[in-house]
Parts: sequence; C-alpha cells; structure tokens
Amino acid sequence: MCDTNALRAAVDKVRAAVARIYRGAKVPSSHDYSHAVRVARLARAICRAVGVGGREAALAEIASYLHDVAVALGGKEGHADQSAEEARRILAEAGLCEACVEAVTRAIAEHSWAEGRRPTSIVSAVLQDADRLDALGVVGFARMVAYGSWIGRMLHHPAEVLPRGREPDENAYTVDHAFTKLASLPSAMNFEWSRRVAEARLNRLMRLLEELEREAHARDLDWARGGAP
Repeated sequence: MCDTNALRAAVDKVRAAVARIYRGAKVPSSHDYSHAVRVARLARAICRAVGVGGREAALAEIASYLHDVAVALGGKEGHADQSAEEARRILAEAGLCEACVEAVTRAIAEHSWAEGRRPTSIVSAVLQDADRLDALGVVGFARMVAYGSWIGRMLHHPAEVLPRGREPDENAYTVDHAFTKLASLPSAMNFEWSRRVAEARLNRLMRLLEELEREAHARDLDWARGGAP
C-alpha cells in the first residue's frame, strides 16, 4: 500500500486530472466538476466525524473526485463501472500501487444508488454517504431541478404540484424524484453521523418543495393584499 504522504500528493494530481476532463465537457450541472469537489469535501467531513484517517481518508477523497468522471466522458448510463475503469488509468498515471488502485476503483463501482450495491470497504462506505448527502438540502434541490431540466422532465405536475394524493412519477415530473428516491436516503446511510446530516438536509429540501408548492398555487400572495409576506 502507498504511504499516506504519497496518497496526499496523489490527491492533488487526481484533482487536477479530473478538472481537465470536466473542462469543456457537456454535462448537466447536477453532475459537473463542482459536484465532485463537494463530494470530496463531504468525504473529508465524514472521515473526520467518524474517525477515519490516514490511507483510507486519502483514498476516499481520491475516489470522490473520480466517482462520476465517466459522466463527463460519455454520459450517465453505466457510469459507475465506466468511471472505475477510467479511474484505473488516471490512478496508474498518478503512481498509485495496485492495492490502492483496487480500493478506489471498487469504491467507485459500488457508489451508484441505482445499482444498489453494498459497500465492501470503509472507503466505499464514505463515498456512498458523501455522494448521497450532495443529493439533499439546497444543493440537492438545485441538482434535482438541473438534472430534470437536462433530460426534459416537467418541473411539477400542473394540478397537484407535490404527490400528496397521487403516485409519484419521477419520469414525468422533476420534483417527484424527492419522493421516489431522496426521501429514503437518510435510512440508507452507512454511518450514524451521515444519517443525522442527511435528515437535516432532507428537511431543508422538503421545506423548499413546500415553498415551491405555495408559489405554484399562488398561495404566497397574501402580503400583496395587505398581509405580511
């Protein structure tokens, strides 16, 4: 295994390589380079909070920068496995040993929510939680809207904005994604600390959706008739 100093140096090399790949790439802003940067920050925060350090913390940060790199190269379909393959090339160029390359690429292959894979290492568990935390809160709301727009979904059902009495349909309405996937993320977290953060961020996201519902139904206009905003 590479020592911690070598891995910290590799973090900088990987970050620079990933930034070059994303530069000029046609990707939705939900999955752009800033997403990779945020996930890396969240991975560092998780590691500090749960006591993961040394090699594992550095490997989790490296995996965070690389986890969606295939989206910038060819799209979202099958991106976890494809990102793992592209990561293998980048990591070899960065000088990582085979054991470290394997740890990172396995974590990347396991990160996708759609694939439903359980983490087989601490590095994988950290990456899963970090990626999923970025799907919640104000950032998660913005990413949900950005991706829905990118693939041509309507923002919300024209009559019943939030699926209170109807079945959610995320393939038709962007905001329904919050009820088909995002609401279940806290219970899917690997660490208790991540779960608490996820619950707080989910509550924030749901408050935004409730405000969107009020505005879509023009229920926010009382102040214009003499009341308070």
